[in-house]
Amino acid sequence: MKAFLSITAQFFVQIRSDLMLAVLFAAPLMMGSVFYFGVPPLEDFLCDYFEKQAILTPYYPLFDLVLIIMTPLLFTSAGAMVILDEADLGLTRAVSVTPVGRIGYLGSRIGVPAVLSTVVCVAVTLIFGLSGLSLRILLPLALCSGAFGVFEALFITSFSGNKVEGLALSKFSGLFMAGIPISVLVPAPAKYLSGVLPTFWMTEFITGECSLCILPAFAVVLLWIAVPVRKFKRKILV
Repeated sequence: MKAFLSITAQFFVQIRSDLMLAVLFAAPLMMGSVFYFGVPPLEDFLCDYFEKQAILTPYYPLFDLVLIIMTPLLFTSAGAMVILDEADLGLTRAVSVTPVGRIGYLGSRIGVPAVLSTVVCVAVTLIFGLSGLSLRILLPLALCSGAFGVFEALFITSFSGNKVEGLALSKFSGLFMAGIPISVLVPAPAKYLSGVLPTFWMTEFITGECSLCILPAFAVVLLWIAVPVRKFKRKILV
């Protein structure tokens, strides 16, 4: 345990010393602030201008969902960047012979950010959320997003050669966000073609279209996690 705590503390020291990574950890607060202080006034302006009772209000749960999803993605992306830096230095292979071992190393670089981001995700959404989500809805969404963050970290580290490539590849997560507008804008049954995206099922869940849709969301996330695992083991740990 002492070795694990030591290597985890080392991780946060690296985050603090790298402005780019520190910004990734601060981004959820900035995003939440923009949503909370910017969207309602914009809604008031649009409603007055177009003489409507509501324009953006029906989509408030989607703003919250973006915040819920992006928080773990940002945290675990920072963990992935640290892994890429350490892989370049040969530290990821050397750690296997230390007391912390491979599992402890991965836990400190991917597990800790994923768990921490899940907690932060709940806190940030409770503070800055626009739709007043109940914990019954928020908690499973946060857990699912945390698991999706694990996929993000594995994917970036498996298919990137360095931190610059990792940042570019992290943009790939934007494609997964397509499940949100598809769920809302595309009619059934065509929209179910995007069922390979966890964000689709998460949107169906948060909008109340399907109270059990969090289950396929978790299932799809686990399937995506399985995709880069073999390459990750071969590249980072072997």
